[in-house]
Amino acid sequence: MAEGVKFPDVPQLVCDHLRASPLLTGLHIGTKVPPTRPAEFILVLRTGGPRETIRSEAAQITVEAWAQDKARASSLLNDARAVLNAADAKVFGVREFGGPGDLPDPTTAQIRFTMSFQIRARGTAVTV
Repeated sequence: MAEGVKFPDVPQLVCDHLRASPLLTGLHIGTKVPPTRPAEFILVLRTGGPRETIRSEAAQITVEAWAQDKARASSLLNDARAVLNAADAKVFGVREFGGPGDLPDPTTAQIRFTMSFQIRARGTAVTV
């Protein structure tokens, strides 16, 4: 038997953290576009990120804010940005890769602002 490291589901941790904020109350926040698309929602995607030490990884997370107009989508993304940048405990070591980008969905043309972060996560030792 050997010991390995199992890392948490970082996108789910980010979703849970964002949902707990009063800034984003009542908003759908998830890792998939809901089957019945709401007018506004936040999507959290893992887009990469390496293991950085034996017990930590640096997950690359992209947060997308969807809304009916640019001002609202930008505002939602900036709220999520504020919440993540104030994070500690399970969601920690937040680093921005770049500022918000105006990137409308090419399929639906719905307004979408997107931003990528690096978020560190601690793993747990497991016997493999």
